[in-house]
Amino acid sequence: MAEEVKQNAEVPTIVFFCRDCQHVISNPQKIGVKYEYKCGVCKGTDVAFGTRKSILDYFRLKEKDLIVKEVEPKAV
Repeated sequence: MAEEVKQNAEVPTIVFFCRDCQHVISNPQKIGVKYEYKCGVCKGTDVAFGTRKSILDYFRLKEKDLIVKEVEPKAV
């Protein structure tokens, strides 16, 4: 039988994690049309993304290590 879908199921939010500076990024810059992002903190291009749980598991982080770094958008 098919699994029942929970009515209160939360949609997982996507978290962006910079592998270079080891921080969660709130608003990365997208590069081109592919799934490639640039870190606003260290300007590195090695940014991974996934759900909060997958980032914690894959990079072996604790919940307290998941601190969001926010960068102010540049005025154009």
